[in-house]
This record gives sequence, structure tokens and C-alpha cells, in this order.
Amino acid sequence: MFNIDNLFTNARSHKKYSAEPVDKSQLEELYELTKMSPTANNACPLRIVFVTTVDGMTSLANLALGFNKEKTESAPAAAILAYDIDYHEHFPFLAPHMSEPSPHASWPLERRERFALQNANIQAGFFLIAARGLGLDCGPMAGFNATKVESQFFDQSNWRYNFVVLLGKADPGNLRPRAPRLAIETACRFS
Repeated sequence: MFNIDNLFTNARSHKKYSAEPVDKSQLEELYELTKMSPTANNACPLRIVFVTTVDGMTSLANLALGFNKEKTESAPAAAILAYDIDYHEHFPFLAPHMSEPSPHASWPLERRERFALQNANIQAGFFLIAARGLGLDCGPMAGFNATKVESQFFDQSNWRYNFVVLLGKADPGNLRPRAPRLAIETACRFS
């Protein structure tokens, strides 16, 4: 049953996990939900590498910076979220309404990369909500050696590292009290 508290109010970013494994079927369902998120022109630039093996998690932990190594070592699974700078090559399938070739193909790399990152981040937000909705605890973090993550985990040169999300059943005993959030008066403007 849908419970907004489980998605937002009670949800936390976790740093320690139990050894309970994450099933491949859960990850497949997670992707099936995530792919329904909106993106401009239905670009769908998010790419994901699910890491579920002991060797894979060890390799990923060895690329973590600072305290992120210990966090990664405790998780049974992780998702490396990336974005595809050549997302437009999938427009014939994803966006048949667009002209061929897509105008995106002639954009400078910097513009394509910005577009891909913005839209992949929309999808990443949906990924986190979908994971929580499926009962997975999440630990999103960016502190990894991006170049090494790309060379060790991506077999596509057009994929760019964005961040990692640890996945599993968390050990809630390791949570600090929730840190404060900005008040609406500080964070928002109405015009």
C-alpha cells in the first residue's frame, strides 16, 4: 500500500546495511518503474550498472573516497547511475515524432552533456522514490573516483558517471538524528 511517509518523511539516506541480499527481480522491477519517469523529448538518458556480486561490490568500494568505502562495503548491492551523452541515437525508437536526424546530434558536446545530465537527474529522483516504494533502503552518494568507475564498470565510452546508490535493507541503529531542512521562506520564492 502506498505510504508517503515511507517515501519521504520517514525515509533516510543509509550508511550501514544488513547482509540480506537484493534479488535481481527487485532490481528489474526497480528499473521498470524508473523508466516511466518523464524526460524532455523522451530522451531517457539514464544508464544504470547494478552491482550485486561480492567481487563487484569490493571493486566499487575500492573506488570510493573517504568514509564512502566503509559504507559501500556494508551494502549488498549498489546502482551506479550514469548518463548517456549519445542519448539522441535512441530517438528513432524513443521519440519517432522527432525529425531525422535529430537536431541534438549537431549540438556541441557540452550542450548534449548538460541536457543528458539534467534529464538523467530527473530519472534518478524517480529511481530513489521507486526503490523506497519497493522497500529498499537507499544510500545515494557521489564520492567515488569517477574516471576509474567509468573505466572499470562501463563498457560504453559515451556513458558518464553521475553517482552511486547503495541498496539493501539498512541497519537503522547506525542513523544519527535527522538533520534539519531549510524552511520554505529560505528555500522558495513565489512570484
